[in-house]
Amino acid sequence: MKTFLFTLILLSSYCFAEDGLTVPNSFKVGRSGHVYRGREPKKLISEFRPFGITDVIIFKNDVKGEVVEEIAGLTDLGIKSHHIPFRWKEYSSMIEACEQTVEALNIIAKVSATNGKVFFHCTAGEDRTGMLAGLFRMLEDNLTREETFSQEMCPRGFSDGNVKKPGMVTGAIQKELTPLFIALSAKVASGEWRLGKISKKSCQGLTVAPTTLKCR
Repeated sequence: MKTFLFTLILLSSYCFAEDGLTVPNSFKVGRSGHVYRGREPKKLISEFRPFGITDVIIFKNDVKGEVVEEIAGLTDLGIKSHHIPFRWKEYSSMIEACEQTVEALNIIAKVSATNGKVFFHCTAGEDRTGMLAGLFRMLEDNLTREETFSQEMCPRGFSDGNVKKPGMVTGAIQKELTPLFIALSAKVASGEWRLGKISKKSCQGLTVAPTTLKCR
């Protein structure tokens, strides 16, 4: 029964859209009301301007020209795009992945501080997007790693939080992205990282270790 209820909660979250946005898996992130997450918008990109989105962070590498197409669409709408080619697996290095995450977090903080509205996404809006949302909530809402994992990341499909995600995908996430989240969350918890004041130099010498942390 518990598994059944958990599944219903998860599946309903994937269909949820923030009021005014029908982009799948869209949610407001944090208490400011200026930050939103979701999946790749595709044809629903036209919703961004009426909703007041001023900036979009494309937190993914271009696979089939979809990023180039989105940037062109955002430009036509008068929305500023920020492309950060963060991969979902097989990173060139953990230091580079850390630096890309720092870049995204600093953009989010800057847009929020200037009363803009920022929407960030990867492809499905679950794993890369979930890690970024989790770290931002730790920074803005002072959540612990455990709280952000259980309240922000897992319920919105991170790794095995999505019961329909194939094992080959969750295994890859467990191997690289989850350990990266743990390493970066430690920097937030220690006070080394503060909202809007994160240096890429803090990524040097980053230590990432295997983990058993899972949603289920």
